Amino acid sequence: MPRALVLGVNGQDGSYLAESLLRRGYQVSGVGRQSQSRYTPISPLFQYAALDLANRDALCAFVSDFRPDIAFHVAAIHGSAGSTYEISFSEMMKVNTDALHVLLEYARLENPKLRTIYANSLKIFPAPHVGQISEASPYRATCLYSISKIASLELISYYRQKHGIIASNLILFNHESARRGPSYFVPTITRALAAAITDQTAKIEIRTLDFWVDWSAADELMDIAVDVAEKAPNADYIVASGRTWRGREAVAELFARRRLDYRNHLIERLPESDPGAPYFASIEYLARATGRRPIKTIFDIVDSMLPSPTSAKRVK
Repeated sequence: MPRALVLGVNGQDGSYLAESLLRRGYQVSGVGRQSQSRYTPISPLFQYAALDLANRDALCAFVSDFRPDIAFHVAAIHGSAGSTYEISFSEMMKVNTDALHVLLEYARLENPKLRTIYANSLKIFPAPHVGQISEASPYRATCLYSISKIASLELISYYRQKHGIIASNLILFNHESARRGPSYFVPTITRALAAAITDQTAKIEIRTLDFWVDWSAADELMDIAVDVAEKAPNADYIVASGRTWRGREAVAELFARRRLDYRNHLIERLPESDPGAPYFASIEYLARATGRRPIKTIFDIVDSMLPSPTSAKRVK
């Protein structure tokens, strides 16, 4: 039975990864800081380990003991747009990058057949994002979080070239679900929409709607991540929907589908402005490698996050 390790199993991405792996018959070991698993269903194929990824010695011992065939590093210290990382930089580098180094060293010293999949980020590309973004696009650090992600990108490249290690960076664009933290944009908009459906006077404050974004469903992207591990685990991939939305247009349609005007329910802290030219994610390399393209839209994502009419009545 194949064995899969998921670092960060209690987060949005890690929990969906574990579920996808269990559906495919893997024995899964999930690692998180919390005392118990947050989302993963009870299964004889799943075991949970409470472990601080900043503790390198403990992580090394755990990986050597479990001996995975595939390892997914989707743990990260990060925040929503505008977050600052100066205070947490040291711990962030341990979790975001040094824990990856543990996996690569385990592959080099103990298991050269290990396939390591790392969750990288659109933030390695400097903003404002304009034009087509592909695996060949130049990257540059613009915040401390992006420094940790670029370091991890280069670390994998080095181990592939120097030691022949099998590893991939998945450069993930925005991906959302009900498991995303409440401070992020899509959960905020979903709360506003849910409130507006039941109360015509409801209002929520947001920063702005004038930006470009490529949205995908987290569960779908993580299922594709398992495809990468199984079919083409030794290259870097842009992982996105391939469709870019202006935030204002997407939100207007989300509300209009329910015969609502977003302007009656959202208070913008910044005045309306021109977000500039859009960017576009090139997912051709991913599609050729896996035979898949994400199909869920932002409307599918929000629909799945809204409370059902019956639950809304109970809450009311």
